[in-house]
This record gives sequence, structure tokens and C-alpha cells, in this order.
Amino acid sequence: TTTGTGTTLIFHHQRTLSTMMMNLCGSRLSTTSTTMMKLLSVLLFFFISTESTIAFSPTTSKSSITIPNKAHVSATRKHSLGFPLYNNINGDNENSDKTNTLVTTESKPVSKDDNDDGTWILEESNHEIKDLERRNLFINLLAGGLLAVTAVASWNLYQLQVDTPPGFARLPQTQFLAARGDPTATHGTDAQTWGLWRDDPGPRGVWLRNYQSQLVDRQYVAPLGWKLDPNDWWIEEHGLIMESPQFPVPPGRYWVTGGRQVTTGLTIDAQGGWHLDEGTLFDVTHLPCRSARYQPLGGTASSPANARLQDFPVQPGAIMPSIPGTRQQDYAVLFVIGKQQ
Repeated sequence: TTTGTGTTLIFHHQRTLSTMMMNLCGSRLSTTSTTMMKLLSVLLFFFISTESTIAFSPTTSKSSITIPNKAHVSATRKHSLGFPLYNNINGDNENSDKTNTLVTTESKPVSKDDNDDGTWILEESNHEIKDLERRNLFINLLAGGLLAVTAVASWNLYQLQVDTPPGFARLPQTQFLAARGDPTATHGTDAQTWGLWRDDPGPRGVWLRNYQSQLVDRQYVAPLGWKLDPNDWWIEEHGLIMESPQFPVPPGRYWVTGGRQVTTGLTIDAQGGWHLDEGTLFDVTHLPCRSARYQPLGGTASSPANARLQDFPVQPGAIMPSIPGTRQQDYAVLFVIGKQQ
């Protein structure tokens, strides 16, 4: 803004930087990586939130050097500064031949540009140089942290979406494995109790609130064509009644993941034995996905209509809600993204 006493220029460097950082964090990554990147960007935002102000105004100085045929100017700022000195700032042509003075309100030494282009530079004091070095170090550390988080997230994304080890063929669409067992186990003998959905059962499901109209009134045939067994049904974490998976899982080698850190091979044999090449059952479980199998107890007429709608949705990793009069079995959900050729 220009006033009668001089010209003040205010630079808001941090606004452009912080906006760029937040836009980067909000568009590319998810889960832990997104959280870490947002935290780093917030720290960077607060660190550079102070404004750099450069003020130019005619004044009387405490210490000055004489500059022939130049304007009388005061300069105040925190960091290194280069600015042009214009003849006759106040428009007084009659006084343009007078000797003028450059004033530094912080008594900083002033040197003239070697090219003599009218630019004068205020030299930094030692403590200001150290402050600038600390600022640059902090920003570089933040940038390094952001690059590291991006690299880790990119590697995980590559493993999940692209990488397929020799001997495996990537499936055209993700399949879903319903597994039971000790979350810390790396192998077991109970794979005969596991099931496989070749299509995502969630979007094909029926909401609990629509159980009567979309299942009972249709002779238990869902709008998308699958049939519900009233003595054996499945519900997922949002409160959708799902079609039953295929039992048992066909023997073979599967490439599985939980969409987190571990993507590995799973071997299932004809006797129901299973083992993971790496990690535990928990490591390859997709935590947000929850599913449970419900079967009415003998002598009861329980059905999905007995479920309490307020129990849904279920928190990631939590136990599925119980339904009165039923036997409940919770299942972990694994993504199957490849199979041995």
C-alpha cells in the first residue's frame, strides 16, 4: 500500500507454501501416510507463519552513509534484502540534485552492487544468518520427512496394485476371503471353515432395514439375484445382509493382503491346512471390513429382523454385534489379488 509517508511492502510467503502443502496432503495418499503428511505440513505451516515485512519511508537516521544523487530511505526487515533506490521518491524534481542519505535503522553495513544498477544490499548480521540457517535446516528436515512418507506409501501402493511375484497371476478383480483363526497365527489346520467371495458382497447386499421388503417378500431372493438361507446368513460392518461365500476355499496358492504393510502368499491344501509366506493372519486382515455368520439356535425363530440397527456401523477391528437367538461366528476379511497359475 502507498501512503503519504512512504511505501510498505508486505510479503506473505507462508500462505502460498502452506496452501501447496495442504493440497498435496489432501489428494494423493490415505490412512497413516496421509496423517503423517498432514502433521508435517501443519508443523511447517506454523513454523513459517510469521510475515516478512519490508518498509520504505523517508526518515531521519541514527547511522547513515552518504550516497550522491540518491533518495533518503529507511529500510527495516528481518532477512537479507535487495531493493532499488529511486531518485526523488517524493516527486520533488527541484531537490533531485541534492545529496541524499541511505539510513539503516538497525545500523547494518551497506554495500553497493558491483554492477552499479541502482540496487543496494543490506548485509546480514551473524545472528540473522544463523537464524536463517536454522530455518532452512528445519524446512529441509520436513521436506525429507514428506519425501520418506511418500516413498513408503508409493511402495505399498505398488505392491498392492502392480507387483505380482513370479508364479502368480493377478486377478482381474479383487476377491474376498472370510477367514477364522488366531490373529497371531502364521499357519493352521482350519481352512475348511473359510469361505471365498468371488464378487464384492457389500454392494450386492441388502440393508437390514429392508429385510422384509427386499428379501422376505421376495421369497428370500435379493434384487441382484442371490438367495438368502434364513437359517444361515451373513452381515457386514455397515449393516448389509450379504450372500454366503463359497465353502470350502479351493486348495491352491493365493496372493493376499490386508491393504496395509504386508502382501504375501497364502497356501491352502486339500486337508484344510494353511500357511502364510510372511506375517500373521492379522497382518493380512483388512481391518475396516468386518463380517459375521449368524445361525438361529435350535427352537428359535431368530432372523436378521432381530438385529439392532443402532449397533451399526461397526468400528474397524471390533467384534460384530450379537443378534438374540443366534449363534455368531466372526470372520476376518482378506483381499485376494492374485492366484498361482
